[in-house]
Amino acid sequence: MIDKEKKYSISEVSKITNYDTHVLRYYEDEFKLEIPRTNSNRRYYTYKEIEQFIYIKELQEKGLTNKQIKLILDTPEILVQGNHEVAVAASTSDLSIINQPQSIELSSILDELCNRINVNINEQLQYKMDETKNEIIHHFDEIVQDREENEIYFKKEKDILICENARLKMRLKQKSYELAELKEQVKRINAKQPLWKKLFGVKKDVVL
Repeated sequence: MIDKEKKYSISEVSKITNYDTHVLRYYEDEFKLEIPRTNSNRRYYTYKEIEQFIYIKELQEKGLTNKQIKLILDTPEILVQGNHEVAVAASTSDLSIINQPQSIELSSILDELCNRINVNINEQLQYKMDETKNEIIHHFDEIVQDREENEIYFKKEKDILICENARLKMRLKQKSYELAELKEQVKRINAKQPLWKKLFGVKKDVVL
């Protein structure tokens, strides 16, 4: 009986599972099993990892290949067939095998497995497509928003330039009025010169 609190060495697991130590290491990579390690990087095994190896061995004894076993380990809640039906638990922490009275052929189970995988792939593809679509829409909305903000900014700048131009025109017009008034004042000053200046030819008009 496996002690759920104990940490087993690889040699101990080899005796329990009847797998050689090099096979345990190979299956760790083959089935992508997560084997815990100590601080010194040495493998150790709990009852969960041991039950995984026992489960793999039982599937092999029922005639399944390693490729088929990998599909089963990667896909929860499927049924496989050896000499009798085997229910695979959805939780990876519970890899117990439950015998069922009815018999199902292996080919039909593998078809079901492939269908489930296809459904899973299609769902993931649909999710990615929706995600990409939403990203594109969001990016497009940002571009439109930036364009609208730029249009508002340039409109404000245009209005400012128009106002500044009008202000400069008003100032120029005001200066023209002031210049015309100065010219009129000069004319009036020249017209009021004394008579003796006009008789003796001493005439010096005020020049603007």
